[in-house]
Amino acid sequence: MADKKILIADDEEKIVKLVSDFLKNAGFSTLTALDGNKALELFNLNKDSIDLAIIDIMMPEIDGWALTREIRKISDIPIIMLSARAEEFDLLEGFDSGIDEYVTKPFSPAVLVKRVEALLKRSGAIGQDSTSNQKGLFIDTAAFMAFVDGKPLELT
Repeated sequence: MADKKILIADDEEKIVKLVSDFLKNAGFSTLTALDGNKALELFNLNKDSIDLAIIDIMMPEIDGWALTREIRKISDIPIIMLSARAEEFDLLEGFDSGIDEYVTKPFSPAVLVKRVEALLKRSGAIGQDSTSNQKGLFIDTAAFMAFVDGKPLELT
């Protein structure tokens, strides 16, 4: 997972360090920003290598909702919004701006890492085993092929 890069954008330096440390311990690499402008700049410079973003709502320069909208104009990477704000409006605004997951502070860093892993698996960024072999039936979902006892099956 070291090849998976996570952008962390939060104006609280302690949160950024905590999340970054937990992600690094799980094998990810991180890019960090303490304001929305820096986060957008980092994203634009690294858009082809960033696999997921964790974004706070309340940041200087550009807030998390606007940052998410800017990212969504050019990318469909998974985005987790991490915020102390937990009103229904905040969640709805987050999902309307394009986030995939909403985590409220305080949070468990270990659970956040698991959410990151789950989102990356669902998005296909972390490889899932595309083959299955059960009692003579072999299925390769990536190639859209199936075999019974080594003989290819006709599939529609």
